[in-house]
Amino acid sequence: MTRANAALGESRLASTRRDGRGLVSALEAWPSFASPLAFALLLIALSGLTADHLKSERRGVLFEAERLVDLSATALAHRLDAEMRASPAEAPEQAFAHVLNDAPELHLGPLFLANAQGTIVAGDAPVEIGRTLTDALGPNQPLTTFADSAGAMLIPFADGEAIAAVRKLQGLGGALAMAAPAQDLFGPRRRAALGESVLAAATCLLAAGAAGAIALNRLRARQRVEAEFMERAQVDLALDFGRCGLWIWDLERGAIEWSPSMFAMLGIPRGRGRVSVADLEKLQHPDEESLVGRVAAAAAVGGAIEGEFRLRRFDGSWLWLRQRAQIIEGPRVGRRRLVGAVVDLSDERKAAEATAKADQRLREAIESISEAFVLFDADNRLLMCNSKFQLLHDLPPDSVRPGATHASVLAAGCGALAPRPAESPNGRASADGAVYEARLKNGRWLQISERHTRDGGFVSVGTDITSLKEHEDQLLKSEQLLLSTVTQLRQSRRSLEAQAQQLADLAERYHEQKAQAEAANRAKAEFLANMSHELRTPLNHIIGFSELMQAESFGPLGSEKYRDYATDIFTSGRYLHNVVSDILDMSSLEAGRVRLTYSEVSAEGAIRAAARTIEDTAAAKRLSVSIEIAVEATLQADPNALERILTTLLRNAVKYAPEEGEVVVGAQAFHNNVYFYVEDNGPGIPTADLPRIGKPFEQAEQVLANGMKGSGLGLAIATSLVELHGGSLRLESKPGEGVLALLSLPKVPPTPRAMALAAVA
Repeated sequence: MTRANAALGESRLASTRRDGRGLVSALEAWPSFASPLAFALLLIALSGLTADHLKSERRGVLFEAERLVDLSATALAHRLDAEMRASPAEAPEQAFAHVLNDAPELHLGPLFLANAQGTIVAGDAPVEIGRTLTDALGPNQPLTTFADSAGAMLIPFADGEAIAAVRKLQGLGGALAMAAPAQDLFGPRRRAALGESVLAAATCLLAAGAAGAIALNRLRARQRVEAEFMERAQVDLALDFGRCGLWIWDLERGAIEWSPSMFAMLGIPRGRGRVSVADLEKLQHPDEESLVGRVAAAAAVGGAIEGEFRLRRFDGSWLWLRQRAQIIEGPRVGRRRLVGAVVDLSDERKAAEATAKADQRLREAIESISEAFVLFDADNRLLMCNSKFQLLHDLPPDSVRPGATHASVLAAGCGALAPRPAESPNGRASADGAVYEARLKNGRWLQISERHTRDGGFVSVGTDITSLKEHEDQLLKSEQLLLSTVTQLRQSRRSLEAQAQQLADLAERYHEQKAQAEAANRAKAEFLANMSHELRTPLNHIIGFSELMQAESFGPLGSEKYRDYATDIFTSGRYLHNVVSDILDMSSLEAGRVRLTYSEVSAEGAIRAAARTIEDTAAAKRLSVSIEIAVEATLQADPNALERILTTLLRNAVKYAPEEGEVVVGAQAFHNNVYFYVEDNGPGIPTADLPRIGKPFEQAEQVLANGMKGSGLGLAIATSLVELHGGSLRLESKPGEGVLALLSLPKVPPTPRAMALAAVA
């Protein structure tokens, strides 16, 4: 030991002596105040815990009592409602008495029956009939206001407290109140609390006696502390310098005593200086032989133990130790101990592991490269190579063992090793190394880079360039193929030019025919518009004169037949006028002459306006028309167009609904759209006819077979108006299940660009 270490040891020993004397002084002063302080702290802790426990128990009892009263009041209220529904002529007081007689187990306290005005009409407690329920339960409780929502709660009642609950009654329109006295529910708990308090006081007295005994034992032991502490300090100092630890293993008791240096090496708080066999097994590495087994084997033959093992440090790392121990007999028969020392080997192990890891990393790095790597020493003996080298040269595993000569490796290769630079015509040799290409016997090509090492050996790295060589051959073939392809492309170009001229001629004829079709479409629209105007004038005369004849404005017609004929003329004229109007509107829509006028429209208002137009028709068929509006919704739309769309959908639903059927119309708003729906319970539309519905003059085959009248333009006009709004109209139906028309319109009208993009999409 050097002088500096000796001085350091003397300094630590002196510090240890001072610490020992300080500890002894502290132990001398400790008994004077430790026992009273411990007793006081224990008394305070027990009192606080007892009080907290009593409060917690009271809260639990209160919760259970409230829950019991809540359930009882609810059950009685349900029974009373059931009794009054079963006997509506029975008086509420009689029904109340019957329920109490049938369910005595639910009667936890006074009960009060109040009518809808809150006046008590019956009760099983001495309460004045005619008082209000608020007077009976007290003015400061919320039960009479919130009833079922308030649950059950503790309130002042009579001469004490009660847990009360109020439940609304459906039949009477009043309420049922229950007030269970709290003392009846809390009585058993109070007796238990008194017993717990007596038990806590007895515990405090026992703690005081224990504190006195502990103080007396410490007083007797204080004289032994300094001597033992100093002796252990000298040994611990020597063990700390040597990174050693002492073990004393009592084989009979299974207790192990460690020196403080052992705890320091493991980084574990020293504690009492002893560990159990179970603790030792937890610290030992799971892959090693158990120390307990080794000690048991040594104890059986009375021999010594020597070996290396690992223990887990406090931070989770492993500490390597070498142990030397001997079994010795104690002064008494049968008391044997294992006494020995352990030395820290962690630094040596770390150095060895670092060397092994560096070598392993080097081997893994060489193995991971994609080139063939081989290293020979100055005597041309193999040091190492990777699997790529072995694979490229078709070498068996036993031929690439370290120490094999270059000649033996060359002879073992089925594909033969690449020649050295002196043997290669493409090689570039230099004093430091060479780079050359070589072809193996197995047909593969290698580009080899070879360099000399400082010890006279050489390292060779070979890159497989077989694919590059094959690519060179492929390039030559591709060049020839390219020349042939260019010739074919020139011929194809002449053919494409001829086809392009033909396509140009076809495009010119297409534009001519398209212009003719558009002209014919415009002529059709103008013809329909002119014919519609020409038909409206005489129809208006026919309708007007037939209406005058119906009313007999200028005198009686003279025969009932004439009046019937006038009615038929008026009805047919109106029907024909509507058909002509629909044709004119359809032609205007197709010609793009319809412009919408947007304004703020209420969805509910539009639905009710459309519903008024079909009231008479629905009443004639005894139909039920239901309007469903959950939330008020508004949108920007043309009011007249929207009303016409909804009217068309409602007329179709009313027309096809059966006698005494049902029609439902409603609207809902989601995100940026408003959805209208019209549903009937009519015969429905076959799935095959759905794609045709909505086109001009198209009707379902089932409708035509049933003789339903209609031009087939109403739904087509409605669809066109929906598309002008930027919305969509969809029909869903199954035969025999009615028709659902779903109309979707945006809350804000889309821009013309957005509508054009939507149409293209």
